[in-house]
Formats: sequence, structure tokens, C-alpha cells
Amino acid sequence: MSETCDICNAPDSMHPLLEMSLLGITAAWVQQCESCGFRQIRPRLTRETLSLIYPGEYFDSAGTIGYSDFSRQEQRYQRLAYFLAKKMRRLLPPEAKLLEIGCALGFLLHGLERYTSWNIQGLDISSFASFFAAKMYGMHVACGTLQEVRFPDSNFDFIIQKDLLEHVPHPRMHMLETNRVLKKGGYLWLITPNGEANIRPLQRAAHKIHKTGTDALPLLGQGHLSFFSKNHLTRLFSETGFDCISMRNISIRRGFRALGFLPGGNRSFSTILRKDISMPAPGNQPAIDQDRYQRLYEQIAQDINRHYNPIRSRTLYFYYRRLLQSTGRLPGWATLGLDFEFLLRKR
Repeated sequence: MSETCDICNAPDSMHPLLEMSLLGITAAWVQQCESCGFRQIRPRLTRETLSLIYPGEYFDSAGTIGYSDFSRQEQRYQRLAYFLAKKMRRLLPPEAKLLEIGCALGFLLHGLERYTSWNIQGLDISSFASFFAAKMYGMHVACGTLQEVRFPDSNFDFIIQKDLLEHVPHPRMHMLETNRVLKKGGYLWLITPNGEANIRPLQRAAHKIHKTGTDALPLLGQGHLSFFSKNHLTRLFSETGFDCISMRNISIRRGFRALGFLPGGNRSFSTILRKDISMPAPGNQPAIDQDRYQRLYEQIAQDINRHYNPIRSRTLYFYYRRLLQSTGRLPGWATLGLDFEFLLRKR
């Protein structure tokens, strides 16, 4: 069956570029469109494989895949929520309906509940994320993909997609579905990696492997499936019904490292021997294991308390960190950061 490019819709235009290991559990090929240059893992991952890639252990500090210590992010997300709420309160009504797609453990949503009166909902593919958010914050997080849940048309005033678009197998279909559930004139706040900064360390790792002659693959540790340029993103957003209100590059120093302009660009990327790549057996992965989830919940809750620093919860500290981070941002025309940040509005 013929498949088109998610950006330019060219048929049968994807060709192998780089073989790598996704999270150490499967080998995969990054393919590149010969028409527009878009790079994406093909064949696309199935829904079953996605569930195996994002188990509860994705958030386990002792786990071998996903985030190494996600609990450390809790206070940072509270700070992010403070400034996001301050910005969006000028654009949204007090009773606005908000959805975060890919909300993980609900850290950002919990912060937004503190600083707004909005009707807040979450969605994540991880059943453990839904379990954790309900138990820790009393928050409803639906489990599944946006296409599976099927929210009503024009249901939300504001949608958040932070570090999500690079994880979905069908970006164009996902953006069209996002448009469907967003009200006309509603806003989408989206952060996704700079594909070039994402792919270059993998290419350097592959070159190193080739020189040593070992039977290994570059290891991509967070499950990214697509590698977008700025032009790919702006075209995708425009063609799926969004106008760009603002765009900027963020995490400039880390972007410089990943792009090879500063030393240390390979620190977060490693290699894995082919013999060590092991896909979990689907039959051994229960959809919901209450005892296992309870143990992991208690561990993460303890980690959050252990990392908690009261100084980091003060508004003055929020502004101090914001000032420091302002040096790590560039306007949209620059493509040197690790991530792109967009504020979009539905036409």
C-alpha cells in the first residue's frame, strides 16, 4: 500500500537514511522524503508497539527507557504553569476549556489548576499516567490517542501539546484531529524538537559505529518518531488549519551542542549492540497492573517529596529562573535551538 509524506503529501517518496534503535527495544529506520526532506521513522509504529514503548516504567527513575528522573520536573512544571497561565488569561475567558494532549503524569495540568479557573482535562497514551494523575492530584486523564478518544467537535478553547508531536505516528492526521476538537479562534500551544538537532547526534553516533566496525546501532532514548524542520512545521500547521501567532527557538545552548557547534553534543546519545535490542512480549504486558502501578506511584511520589525545595515554589524564584532562561531563547527565524515553541490559532 502506498504511503505519502506527512508534510508534502508526495507518494512513495520516503527512502532509508539511518538505522537506529528506538529506546533499546526495537530497531527502526529513519527515512527521508526525497521531495521535501522530511525525516520520519518508517514503517510507522503500530498501536500495540506504541503501548509497549510507553509503559509505566517510562517514568521510572530506575528504568532503562524514557525519562531518567521525571519526578525532578514537578516544580519546574509548576513554574511553567504560572507563566503560561499569566499569558493565556489575556486571551481566554475565565471558564475556558483546556486539554493537554500527552500530559504525562499531570504536572503541568496540576499547576494550571492552581493558577486558573479553567475547565482542565488531560490525555495520555500511558495507562500509568492516568492512574498517577488521578491518585496524586484527583485529576481525570483519559487514556489513549486523540484519534481514539474522539472528543466532540469544537470542544476546547485551548490545547497544549508539549513534546508530543514528535511521538505520534501520523502527524498530519493528528493535527487535523487537533483542529477538529478546537473551537474556531481557539489556541494551540505546542513545543516540539528541532529535527536537525535531534538527528545530528544520531548521525555522528552512526559514523562512530561505522569506524569501529561493531554490530551496534545509535540509541534514541525518548521514542521520537518524526524529525521536523521549521519549514516542515509551518507548512504542516498552515495546511491543517492553523495560523502562527508566535514562534521561537528555545534551549539554545543544548541546541548548539546537539548541532555540533559546542563540545558535549554526544553526551545524551549512546549506542546499543544489536544482540541487546529486545522488544517486550505483548502477552507479558498487562494493560493495568494495580499492584505494580501502586508501587511505582509511591516511588515517584516519594521522589517528588525528596526533590522538593520550598524556595523553588516562590514567585520571586520563578522570575529569577525566567530571567536566566531568557538568554536561551531566539526568535523564530533562527533554527539553532533544541526545540521550537509555537502559539497557533485555529482559523
